[in-house]
Amino acid sequence: MPGRRVEPHPQEQQIRALLEEGLPNIEISRRLSVGPRAVARIREEAGMPAVPRNAYRRPEHPKHREILALLDEGYNDAVIRRRTGADVGTVARIRHEGGFGRATQPRVSRPHPRDAEIRALLRHMSNNQIALELKVDRAAVRRIRGEAGITYVPPKHSSAEEKWAGLVREVEGGHLEWLGERAGGSGTPVMRFREKSVSPAGIAFTKRTGRPPVGQVRAECEFRHCVAPAHVDDEPGRLRVREQLRAITGAPERPKVCRYGHDQAVHGRLEPDGAPYCGVCKRDQKRAHRARTT
Repeated sequence: MPGRRVEPHPQEQQIRALLEEGLPNIEISRRLSVGPRAVARIREEAGMPAVPRNAYRRPEHPKHREILALLDEGYNDAVIRRRTGADVGTVARIRHEGGFGRATQPRVSRPHPRDAEIRALLRHMSNNQIALELKVDRAAVRRIRGEAGITYVPPKHSSAEEKWAGLVREVEGGHLEWLGERAGGSGTPVMRFREKSVSPAGIAFTKRTGRPPVGQVRAECEFRHCVAPAHVDDEPGRLRVREQLRAITGAPERPKVCRYGHDQAVHGRLEPDGAPYCGVCKRDQKRAHRARTT
Protein backbone atom coordinates (compact mmCIF):
# COMPACT_ATOMS: atom_id res chain seq x y z
CA MET A 1 0.00 0.00 0.00
CA PRO A 2 1.50 3.45 -0.93
CA GLY A 3 2.93 5.30 2.04
CA ARG A 4 3.01 2.19 4.28
CA ARG A 5 6.18 2.08 6.42
CA VAL A 6 7.94 -1.27 6.53
CA GLU A 7 9.38 -2.20 9.92
CA PRO A 8 13.07 -3.22 9.85
CA HIS A 9 13.70 -6.94 9.93
CA PRO A 10 14.87 -8.27 13.35
CA GLN A 11 17.94 -9.81 11.68
CA GLU A 12 18.57 -7.06 9.16
CA GLN A 13 22.11 -6.36 10.40
CA GLN A 14 23.14 -10.03 10.08
CA ILE A 15 21.52 -10.21 6.64
CA ARG A 16 23.36 -7.11 5.43
CA ALA A 17 26.66 -8.48 6.78
CA LEU A 18 26.23 -11.70 4.77
CA LEU A 19 25.18 -9.70 1.71
CA GLU A 20 28.46 -7.82 1.96
CA GLU A 21 30.28 -11.18 1.93
CA GLY A 22 28.70 -11.92 -1.44
CA LEU A 23 26.43 -14.80 -0.38
CA PRO A 24 23.32 -15.50 -2.46
CA ASN A 25 19.82 -15.04 -1.02
CA ILE A 26 19.12 -18.75 -0.65
CA GLU A 27 22.32 -19.34 1.37
CA ILE A 28 21.58 -16.39 3.68
CA SER A 29 18.03 -17.67 4.13
CA ARG A 30 19.37 -21.13 5.05
CA ARG A 31 22.00 -19.86 7.50
CA LEU A 32 19.74 -17.43 9.38
CA SER A 33 16.45 -19.35 9.01
CA VAL A 34 14.70 -16.34 7.48
CA GLY A 35 12.42 -16.08 4.47
CA PRO A 36 14.12 -15.56 1.09
CA ARG A 37 11.70 -12.70 0.31
CA ALA A 38 12.96 -10.75 3.32
CA VAL A 39 16.55 -11.23 2.15
CA ALA A 40 15.62 -10.16 -1.39
CA ARG A 41 13.89 -7.01 -0.04
CA ILE A 42 16.89 -6.00 2.07
CA ARG A 43 19.21 -6.65 -0.90
CA GLU A 44 17.04 -4.38 -3.05
CA GLU A 45 16.97 -1.66 -0.38
CA ALA A 46 20.76 -1.85 -0.11
CA GLY A 47 21.10 -1.57 -3.88
CA MET A 48 23.09 -4.78 -4.19
CA PRO A 49 22.78 -6.85 -7.38
CA ALA A 50 21.77 -10.49 -7.20
CA VAL A 51 24.61 -13.02 -7.00
CA PRO A 52 24.66 -15.61 -9.84
CA ARG A 53 24.39 -19.19 -8.59
CA ASN A 54 27.65 -20.21 -10.24
CA ALA A 55 29.50 -17.32 -8.57
CA TYR A 56 29.03 -18.74 -5.07
CA ARG A 57 31.79 -21.09 -3.95
CA ARG A 58 30.72 -23.84 -1.58
CA PRO A 59 32.81 -24.28 1.55
CA GLU A 60 35.34 -27.07 1.23
CA HIS A 61 34.61 -30.42 2.85
CA PRO A 62 36.68 -30.91 6.05
CA LYS A 63 38.46 -33.81 4.31
CA HIS A 64 38.63 -32.18 0.88
CA ARG A 65 42.38 -32.77 0.49
CA GLU A 66 42.09 -36.41 1.55
CA ILE A 67 39.25 -36.94 -0.94
CA LEU A 68 41.36 -35.40 -3.72
CA ALA A 69 44.27 -37.70 -2.84
CA LEU A 70 42.05 -40.80 -2.94
CA LEU A 71 40.50 -39.71 -6.23
CA ASP A 72 43.98 -39.25 -7.65
CA GLU A 73 44.85 -42.81 -6.55
CA GLY A 74 41.87 -44.13 -8.50
CA TYR A 75 39.50 -45.23 -5.73
CA ASN A 76 35.75 -45.33 -6.38
CA ASP A 77 33.20 -43.14 -4.59
CA ALA A 78 32.00 -45.90 -2.24
CA VAL A 79 35.52 -46.62 -0.94
CA ILE A 80 36.21 -42.90 -0.46
CA ARG A 81 32.93 -42.55 1.44
CA ARG A 82 33.96 -45.37 3.81
CA ARG A 83 37.41 -43.89 4.38
CA THR A 84 36.47 -40.21 4.80
CA GLY A 85 32.85 -40.24 5.95
CA ALA A 86 31.83 -37.89 3.11
CA ASP A 87 28.55 -38.73 1.39
CA VAL A 88 28.73 -40.19 -2.12
CA GLY A 89 27.15 -37.06 -3.64
CA THR A 90 29.94 -34.86 -2.26
CA VAL A 91 32.62 -37.24 -3.53
CA ALA A 92 30.97 -37.36 -6.97
CA ARG A 93 30.83 -33.55 -7.10
CA ILE A 94 34.50 -33.19 -6.17
CA ARG A 95 35.35 -35.85 -8.78
CA HIS A 96 33.48 -33.85 -11.43
CA GLU A 97 34.88 -30.47 -10.40
CA GLY A 98 38.42 -31.85 -10.32
CA GLY A 99 38.12 -33.50 -13.72
CA PHE A 100 38.86 -36.98 -12.39
CA GLY A 101 37.83 -39.92 -14.58
CA ARG A 102 36.37 -43.25 -13.54
CA ALA A 103 37.94 -45.25 -10.72
CA THR A 104 40.91 -47.38 -11.73
CA GLN A 105 41.46 -49.33 -8.51
CA PRO A 106 39.95 -52.86 -8.68
CA ARG A 107 36.90 -53.43 -6.51
CA VAL A 108 37.76 -55.33 -3.35
CA SER A 109 34.80 -57.21 -1.90
CA ARG A 110 34.49 -57.46 1.85
CA PRO A 111 34.88 -60.95 3.31
CA HIS A 112 31.59 -62.64 4.17
CA PRO A 113 30.81 -62.50 7.92
CA ARG A 114 30.77 -66.32 7.98
CA ASP A 115 33.52 -66.84 5.40
CA ALA A 116 35.59 -69.21 7.58
CA GLU A 117 32.55 -71.38 8.45
CA ILE A 118 31.52 -71.62 4.80
CA ARG A 119 35.03 -72.60 3.67
CA ALA A 120 35.18 -75.34 6.32
CA LEU A 121 32.10 -77.02 4.81
CA LEU A 122 32.91 -76.69 1.10
CA ARG A 123 34.46 -80.17 0.78
CA HIS A 124 31.67 -81.91 2.67
CA MET A 125 28.42 -80.20 1.69
CA SER A 126 26.74 -78.76 -1.40
CA ASN A 127 26.07 -75.04 -1.81
CA ASN A 128 22.41 -75.56 -0.98
CA GLN A 129 23.17 -77.57 2.16
CA ILE A 130 25.66 -74.96 3.41
CA ALA A 131 23.17 -72.16 2.76
CA LEU A 132 20.49 -73.98 4.75
CA GLU A 133 22.87 -75.00 7.52
CA LEU A 134 24.37 -71.53 8.10
CA LYS A 135 21.32 -69.48 7.00
CA VAL A 136 23.34 -67.64 4.33
CA ASP A 137 22.74 -66.77 0.68
CA ARG A 138 23.52 -69.54 -1.83
CA ALA A 139 25.07 -66.99 -4.20
CA ALA A 140 27.61 -66.08 -1.50
CA VAL A 141 28.46 -69.76 -0.97
CA ARG A 142 28.86 -70.25 -4.72
CA ARG A 143 31.17 -67.20 -4.95
CA ILE A 144 33.35 -68.38 -2.04
CA ARG A 145 33.54 -71.88 -3.54
CA GLY A 146 34.78 -70.35 -6.80
CA GLU A 147 37.37 -68.25 -4.98
CA ALA A 148 38.59 -71.30 -3.06
CA GLY A 149 38.63 -73.48 -6.17
CA ILE A 150 36.97 -76.36 -4.32
CA THR A 151 34.72 -78.66 -6.35
CA TYR A 152 32.00 -80.40 -4.36
CA VAL A 153 32.07 -84.19 -4.73
CA PRO A 154 28.78 -85.72 -3.54
CA PRO A 155 29.32 -88.57 -1.04
CA LYS A 156 28.45 -92.07 -2.20
CA HIS A 157 25.64 -93.53 -0.09
CA SER A 158 24.87 -97.21 0.09
CA SER A 159 21.14 -96.60 0.55
CA ALA A 160 18.51 -93.87 0.33
CA GLU A 161 18.07 -94.11 4.11
CA GLU A 162 21.76 -93.35 4.63
CA LYS A 163 21.55 -90.29 2.40
CA TRP A 164 18.35 -89.21 4.17
CA ALA A 165 20.10 -89.42 7.56
CA GLY A 166 22.78 -86.99 6.39
CA LEU A 167 20.23 -84.39 5.29
CA VAL A 168 18.15 -84.00 8.45
CA ARG A 169 18.73 -81.94 11.56
CA GLU A 170 16.94 -82.27 14.88
CA VAL A 171 15.27 -79.12 16.17
CA GLU A 172 13.48 -78.30 19.39
CA GLY A 173 10.37 -80.36 20.06
CA GLY A 174 11.64 -83.60 18.54
CA HIS A 175 11.09 -82.37 14.98
CA LEU A 176 13.47 -83.08 12.09
CA GLU A 177 14.27 -80.27 9.64
CA TRP A 178 15.07 -81.20 6.05
CA LEU A 179 18.38 -79.70 4.83
CA GLY A 180 18.26 -81.06 1.28
CA GLU A 181 16.47 -79.94 -1.86
CA ARG A 182 12.93 -78.60 -1.88
CA ALA A 183 10.37 -78.48 -4.65
CA GLY A 184 8.44 -75.50 -5.98
CA GLY A 185 6.95 -72.67 -3.99
CA SER A 186 5.58 -75.02 -1.34
CA GLY A 187 9.08 -76.04 -0.22
CA THR A 188 8.20 -79.74 -0.11
CA PRO A 189 11.31 -81.83 0.75
CA VAL A 190 12.58 -83.88 -2.21
CA MET A 191 15.58 -86.16 -2.72
CA ARG A 192 17.24 -88.05 -5.56
CA PHE A 193 18.99 -91.35 -5.06
CA ARG A 194 20.66 -93.16 -7.95
CA GLU A 195 18.85 -91.00 -10.51
CA LYS A 196 15.45 -91.67 -8.95
CA SER A 197 13.23 -89.29 -7.01
CA VAL A 198 12.31 -90.46 -3.51
CA SER A 199 10.21 -88.85 -0.80
CA PRO A 200 12.05 -87.89 2.42
CA ALA A 201 8.74 -88.04 4.29
CA GLY A 202 8.11 -91.50 2.78
CA ILE A 203 11.50 -92.72 4.01
CA ALA A 204 10.68 -91.40 7.49
CA PHE A 205 7.36 -93.28 7.43
CA THR A 206 9.03 -96.54 6.38
CA LYS A 207 11.67 -96.18 9.12
CA ARG A 208 8.87 -96.08 11.70
CA THR A 209 6.46 -98.66 10.30
CA GLY A 210 8.70 -101.00 8.29
CA ARG A 211 6.37 -100.83 5.27
CA PRO A 212 6.04 -98.51 2.25
CA PRO A 213 3.44 -95.76 2.60
CA VAL A 214 0.06 -95.68 0.90
CA GLY A 215 -0.74 -92.38 -0.76
CA GLN A 216 0.83 -89.08 0.25
CA VAL A 217 2.91 -88.87 3.44
CA ARG A 218 2.67 -85.67 5.49
CA ALA A 219 3.62 -84.49 8.95
CA GLU A 220 0.74 -84.07 11.39
CA CYS A 221 2.72 -81.83 13.79
CA GLU A 222 3.00 -78.03 13.88
CA PHE A 223 6.52 -77.94 12.35
CA ARG A 224 6.15 -77.29 8.60
CA HIS A 225 7.47 -80.15 6.42
CA CYS A 226 8.77 -82.07 9.42
CA VAL A 227 10.37 -85.42 8.45
CA ALA A 228 10.59 -86.98 11.90
CA PRO A 229 9.41 -90.63 11.63
CA ALA A 230 7.15 -90.27 14.67
CA HIS A 231 5.44 -87.20 13.19
CA VAL A 232 4.53 -88.38 9.67
CA ASP A 233 1.72 -90.59 8.46
CA ASP A 234 0.30 -91.88 5.18
CA GLU A 235 -3.29 -91.45 3.98
CA PRO A 236 -4.81 -94.52 5.78
CA GLY A 237 -3.02 -93.54 8.99
CA ARG A 238 -4.28 -89.96 8.85
CA LEU A 239 -7.81 -91.15 8.10
CA ARG A 240 -7.73 -93.59 11.03
CA VAL A 241 -6.54 -90.92 13.51
CA ARG A 242 -9.15 -88.44 12.31
CA GLU A 243 -11.90 -91.04 12.51
CA GLN A 244 -10.88 -91.62 16.12
CA LEU A 245 -11.12 -87.86 16.71
CA ARG A 246 -14.67 -87.82 15.29
CA ALA A 247 -15.66 -90.71 17.54
CA ILE A 248 -14.23 -88.97 20.64
CA THR A 249 -16.04 -85.70 19.84
CA GLY A 250 -19.34 -87.48 19.04
CA ALA A 251 -19.48 -86.29 15.42
CA PRO A 252 -22.33 -87.75 13.26
CA GLU A 253 -21.70 -90.53 10.74
CA ARG A 254 -20.16 -89.43 7.47
CA PRO A 255 -22.47 -89.30 4.39
CA LYS A 256 -22.29 -92.23 1.98
CA VAL A 257 -22.02 -89.96 -1.08
CA CYS A 258 -21.18 -86.28 -1.56
CA ARG A 259 -23.54 -83.72 -3.09
CA TYR A 260 -22.22 -84.67 -6.55
CA GLY A 261 -22.71 -88.43 -6.05
CA HIS A 262 -19.09 -89.50 -5.38
CA ASP A 263 -18.80 -92.61 -3.22
CA GLN A 264 -17.29 -91.47 0.10
CA ALA A 265 -16.15 -94.97 1.01
CA VAL A 266 -13.61 -94.53 -1.82
CA HIS A 267 -13.15 -90.76 -2.12
CA GLY A 268 -14.02 -89.58 1.38
CA ARG A 269 -11.37 -87.64 3.28
CA LEU A 270 -11.16 -85.87 6.64
CA GLU A 271 -9.66 -82.53 7.65
CA PRO A 272 -7.25 -82.46 10.67
CA ASP A 273 -10.20 -81.43 12.88
CA GLY A 274 -12.26 -84.40 11.61
CA ALA A 275 -14.51 -82.45 9.22
CA PRO A 276 -15.40 -84.66 6.18
CA TYR A 277 -14.86 -83.65 2.56
CA CYS A 278 -14.82 -85.29 -0.87
CA GLY A 279 -11.36 -85.84 -2.33
CA VAL A 280 -12.61 -85.72 -5.93
CA CYS A 281 -14.54 -82.48 -5.43
CA LYS A 282 -11.60 -80.80 -3.71
CA ARG A 283 -9.25 -81.89 -6.49
CA ASP A 284 -11.63 -80.51 -9.14
CA GLN A 285 -11.95 -77.22 -7.25
CA LYS A 286 -8.15 -76.83 -7.16
CA ARG A 287 -7.90 -77.51 -10.91
CA ALA A 288 -10.63 -74.99 -11.67
CA HIS A 289 -8.90 -72.39 -9.48
CA ARG A 290 -5.55 -72.95 -11.24
CA ALA A 291 -7.29 -72.63 -14.62
CA ARG A 292 -8.86 -69.31 -13.60
CA THR A 293 -5.61 -67.86 -12.26
CA THR A 294 -3.52 -68.93 -15.25
